[in-house]
Amino acid sequence: MIYTVTLNPAVDKIIFLDEFIKEKTARIKKTLETLGGKGTHLSIDLKLMDVDNTALGITIGENGKKITQMMESWGVGVRFLHYELQGLESRTNYEIVELNGNVCTMMSERGPMLSSSITDDLIAQIKGLLRADDILVLMGDASNVQDTAIYTELAQVAKQCGAKVILDASGTYLVEGIKSKPYMIKPNFEELCFIAGRELKDEADVVSALESITEIPIVAMTWSGNGAVVKFGSDIYRVYPVKVRPMNEAGCGDAFLAAIIAGQEKGWGREETLKWATSVSGSAVESEITTGFDNDRAMELKLTAKVIKLK
Repeated sequence: MIYTVTLNPAVDKIIFLDEFIKEKTARIKKTLETLGGKGTHLSIDLKLMDVDNTALGITIGENGKKITQMMESWGVGVRFLHYELQGLESRTNYEIVELNGNVCTMMSERGPMLSSSITDDLIAQIKGLLRADDILVLMGDASNVQDTAIYTELAQVAKQCGAKVILDASGTYLVEGIKSKPYMIKPNFEELCFIAGRELKDEADVVSALESITEIPIVAMTWSGNGAVVKFGSDIYRVYPVKVRPMNEAGCGDAFLAAIIAGQEKGWGREETLKWATSVSGSAVESEITTGFDNDRAMELKLTAKVIKLK
């Protein structure tokens, strides 16, 4: 079984307008409400690819109940731990989409701080669920957790159970999480620069940085409009972006990761998996919302997907 963990899930409110100009009244064209939180996105994307998974995490208050209901409406198995804490709610994020130029700006709440007793409950739940050969995917912001080593602790629990760990985090949480030697990480370009401790100027620098990460079997670096570079063991692949009509980039990295996981679960070859990953990510970019993708569009995009083995 694949388990995703979202420590700071959210309701995403998306506001569409022609253009945002400071100190000027902006007329809203429309609004949408969807799910926020990288783990929730991954669970939904996997479900859309017919890969069963269970979503774990923490929800709080009425907003938390709404998050669970929204997840269930996608057909995902949900086992969030829910708490009613006075004056506290799971966070709400706001995204402004400027239709003139397809510019997206995310404004994210920090979310309520999670005490060690709450994260202890989560650790106990995961210990009771995980079995050998399961996959635990740790994703997203953890700045709302008092225990700054939470991802490392969860990774250690998974390893003790014989499960694989996939990590998609940033900053200190990424660097600390790497110390637990997960099976796979998915940094973006800026995060790979952070790991490398230097500015990476071009593809050769990226390849060099990936080659220096020797203790993690798979490193998938997404590169925004430049596609991705992915290391499987000692083999490195260049994944080129498919041509799309961009609308909303939020969630496209999560879709890329979901497709790699799905490809491995289905026993696909590396190049086929990566072609599917860039196609799913491209389809997600064309969506108005931050969640999910159009499977038919992804299949269409895959016909033009290009992947080259560099080493």
